Amino acid sequence: MKNFMVRYVAVLRELTMAALGRTAANDNTSKFQLIAQKFSSLVYGRSEGDRQIVNALLDDLNSLDFSRTVVTNVDKAVLIINQCCSLVPSNDTFLVAKGCHLINNLVEKQEVRVEGRTLTVAIQWCIQALKQCPSVASQDVLAALGVLIRGNGAKVQEHSQAILSILSPLLNVTNDLNGLSSPWDLKLAALHCLEALSAPPTDCSSSDTEYLETCFKIFYNQLNLDKHSDQHESNYCKIILSALRGIENVVVQSSASGDLIGDVIGITKAFMLFGIPPYQAIKPSRVLPAAVPICDIPPPVARGPKTIKGVGSRTRPPRKRSTPGKKKTETTEDDEDIPHTAPSLPPSTAHPEVPWLYGPVGLDCSWRTSDSDYSDSEAPASRLRSHHARIRQAALQLLLALIKVSDRRVMCGYWWNLLPDGLQSINTRTLITCLLRDPSPRCRTAVLIVLWTLLVGSRSYLQQAEHGDPSGSFIPFSVSLGNMLRELHRSLAQALAAENAVLALTQLLRVVAILVQNTPYHRLQPGLLTKIVRSVRPLTVHKDVNIQVAALTVLGAVVAVLPSVPELTFCLMKPRFALLLTKGPGVKQGTQSEGEVSGDDEEKYEEREEFELDAEEAEIEQIKFTSVDNSNASEVDSSVPSLTGSGLPWILELCLRNLGCQSVSSGGVTKFAVLSDGTFAAAPVRVESLQVIGAMATCHFANAIAPNISVLQNALEVALKDSDESIRLHAARAVESIGLAMHKSLEDETGPTISMDVITLFWRELLSNSVTSLVQCADQPSLRAAACDCLANIGVSVFEKLSTDQQILSFTLLFGCVNDEESLVRASAVRAIGLFSLYPCLRKDIQFTLDSIEAVSQSLKDENQIVRMKASWSLGNISDSLVFNRSEGCEEVPGNVLLDLLQASVTASLDSDKVRANGVRALGNFLRLVSADAVRQHGVEVIDRAVNALTRNASTGSNMKVRWNACYAIGNMLKNPELYEHNINCQTTIFPVLCNLVHNFRNFKVRINAALALGVPEHRALYGQHFAAVWAALLAGLDNSEHMADFNEYKHRDALLDQICCSLCHIATLVTVEDLNGLHDELVLHQDSLQQHLRRMEDSVVPERSGVLLGAANHANQLLSNPSLNSVQRNSALLLYTVFTLNQDKLTTY
Repeated sequence: MKNFMVRYVAVLRELTMAALGRTAANDNTSKFQLIAQKFSSLVYGRSEGDRQIVNALLDDLNSLDFSRTVVTNVDKAVLIINQCCSLVPSNDTFLVAKGCHLINNLVEKQEVRVEGRTLTVAIQWCIQALKQCPSVASQDVLAALGVLIRGNGAKVQEHSQAILSILSPLLNVTNDLNGLSSPWDLKLAALHCLEALSAPPTDCSSSDTEYLETCFKIFYNQLNLDKHSDQHESNYCKIILSALRGIENVVVQSSASGDLIGDVIGITKAFMLFGIPPYQAIKPSRVLPAAVPICDIPPPVARGPKTIKGVGSRTRPPRKRSTPGKKKTETTEDDEDIPHTAPSLPPSTAHPEVPWLYGPVGLDCSWRTSDSDYSDSEAPASRLRSHHARIRQAALQLLLALIKVSDRRVMCGYWWNLLPDGLQSINTRTLITCLLRDPSPRCRTAVLIVLWTLLVGSRSYLQQAEHGDPSGSFIPFSVSLGNMLRELHRSLAQALAAENAVLALTQLLRVVAILVQNTPYHRLQPGLLTKIVRSVRPLTVHKDVNIQVAALTVLGAVVAVLPSVPELTFCLMKPRFALLLTKGPGVKQGTQSEGEVSGDDEEKYEEREEFELDAEEAEIEQIKFTSVDNSNASEVDSSVPSLTGSGLPWILELCLRNLGCQSVSSGGVTKFAVLSDGTFAAAPVRVESLQVIGAMATCHFANAIAPNISVLQNALEVALKDSDESIRLHAARAVESIGLAMHKSLEDETGPTISMDVITLFWRELLSNSVTSLVQCADQPSLRAAACDCLANIGVSVFEKLSTDQQILSFTLLFGCVNDEESLVRASAVRAIGLFSLYPCLRKDIQFTLDSIEAVSQSLKDENQIVRMKASWSLGNISDSLVFNRSEGCEEVPGNVLLDLLQASVTASLDSDKVRANGVRALGNFLRLVSADAVRQHGVEVIDRAVNALTRNASTGSNMKVRWNACYAIGNMLKNPELYEHNINCQTTIFPVLCNLVHNFRNFKVRINAALALGVPEHRALYGQHFAAVWAALLAGLDNSEHMADFNEYKHRDALLDQICCSLCHIATLVTVEDLNGLHDELVLHQDSLQQHLRRMEDSVVPERSGVLLGAANHANQLLSNPSLNSVQRNSALLLYTVFTLNQDKLTTY
């Protein structure tokens, strides 16, 4: 009863306070409306009585509580501002000050938007007041002017010159003749006003670059000024802070931000360590991009080789790493102003620089802090530390803004100014130095955000890095980049070892994850991944769920490293590491509460840590010893022992434990199983564990997944039945990844790593329960779509092993999902149907084929573009299956259905690029299949539309995939000679387009497919009058193969030359005596070039293509033996024979 009364009184008090608050707000609003009415009706006659009335009204207005809602009618508030600027003389110091306070209260606290004529009047009034009033009121005027112009951008550009001219003298003042105000405070207020002038407009309008350049110069000059002897330190810091924020405003808006990169990075380097001993304050100076690494850099101090217990004579002293469960305190947002001591590092990882604790993630904070925010009991040193921290954070925020607006390719040249390369002094001003030395958690978090932004999208740049000797007189660029990556791994691993703040750890792990994703480990020295895994592994059992998730994200990135390196096998696939992992915070199935890590488990972890790390180092030394050629590091050396079948990899066991699996002993054998009363990790941890399993299935199926598929199947079945939608969704995606890996394993030429019986059992169990139930989740479309994706990855080999009932169930579920209300489900279902249509057991079933055609045709009319895109892809697969059926003599679809498909393909070829790319593919196959009878019955109009659609897609558009698919489709169409009987005009439409493309088009893949199409017709008559033009285009294409607008096309050059040569060999077998006259000049012109390319092709020809060379030579010999040839024809035949008669003995050996 007593507790009830206490709660009742507390609730009653809250309701009373809320009612009083509403009453106070209503009071404020009523008073404001009353005073506003009086103020708007006032006419100032410049008499003393009028002045007193204005003064009283301004006092009444300013006395209102503007922290609550006061203004309900914005127009009235704007009218008051207009009335104030009209009534108050700009030379009346005290009224001006009160009017400026009112403007501040209305614009800044009540968010009143001032625009139009009132804005102009108010700005002009402020400018006049600055000119006429003494300096005692200048600060108030500048504050009002600042809130008026902030965010208005282009609307105040007409006043920008006047504002700059009035602010410039105030920024240079060093004393006050009146002695009424501090010149430094006045300077700070003027700088704040200039910062407001440079602020980005809220309406995203463009700003005048001229005044932005002027603002940048003023801010830059302020940063280069020394502290005056009479100037207070806090004022000096606030001036620097305001200047940094102003420069950030300019950078965000400037269209020429690339010209400012060097200056801005110089500013950042000057102030990102501001106030941290022993770093002295320096002046900003422009930095230059490093095109190549600096030469003759002294090598780092050599360190002796590290010996290992049981191997060398020296042993390391015992050490213990602090575990997450033993952290006593965590940094909070308010800790940045509290002095604290940095945690000590283990001797093996300690750096001369002191790493500090990290704090919360995010850069959003209050930039302006007045001295009143601190109590009188706080020491001045705390205020000073706070000012210094805000300057450092502002410098980092400036750098972050620069990175976001700058071209990444340009920024890469400045990485050497921001990141260490291991060859410089440890006290170099870099982001890593800030990360390890800054005492403010906000600043360190800002560093991490900058690092993450810098690394995002840098994969192509970092792929150039490689390991090399950094001690030479000249260090190649790639080696220098590799040194930088090595130093980043070392520093971030060191930071992870010292970290004990939850939110910052999350951000730090994000940085590590993006670094792992972008690093080319196969080109670098082994050991980097082991450092990361060693640092991250303890965090997988951290008491905080977010840390566990972030740690698993990093491990997922490590698992997905491609190409794989031997080091991955050692640091991720070790089964014995599972014994060293303790279970983190878990929940019973169906709950999400967090638990605590067992203290006994933590002690066990620490006791085993030293032995574990020594074993790791021994194995890394083995990897380094066996990796003689680092460029081939992706290939596992035969001397590296295989771990397959020796037990669960520790990372897989960790994921399974998170999913509820536990060790069960039966008959002396320990196995993993999911227990009904088992402990499950929190939902986000289980989701991330499922993603790691999916990554392992993609990249390490043979070593990690295949030997443990039975326990994985049990865990996945439980996850697929979980009550949490996200867990079921990611479980389905893990099944999808495993299914795809199984399918690839069966198609592997070296032999499958898992038996067909095991795979079939896997799918039979899932189809019997879990996957089928997902399709029936009526209120969760993402699960239905995931189920369709799972079915799509069954694979043809497994599908044929399923029972007839399960086969029928699979495609029946898909046909039902095609009509789903959600577009996501429809898209996944029609894609799966497209895959099923290629299964031999289904494509030979005419009823399934017709049902598939109906479903896909319906989806092609869908209003959602993604559904149409998937449907067009499936339509292309159906067209392939119909081609296969004809070649195998299977039952074909009726002619009217084929013409309907042809018309649907024409419609798809007129859709968006993503739909057209596969629409033209299907169109080519259907034109290949259409019969002469169908053309006679339905006319040639549909054929004309189809041919026109192909030629239009081949000859126009910016999407290259559409164009090369269209060329390939034309080649398929030309395989149908029956089209020429009723549509001979297609020759005049198609061949000129193909000839033009193969001759001089910029994209080589388009040219390859055009050349392929030109070599398709099997009879001379099919070329018609274009035979000589085709010869000329192909020969010109050989010569033009050296000209490429984009160097990326070089990788396709050999394929283009081979295809042109093959097409020339083919049409050479069709040359008639009558053609020899027209070919003479072209053969004489291109004889040397053609012979050179044919000899190159002869050296690399595959057996399948050797016959076309022999056929061309034999046909040329037959032409030459014809006695009725005239001189020109004989010369042409001789040229053909000379060109195509190569090393016959070599060709006939194939």
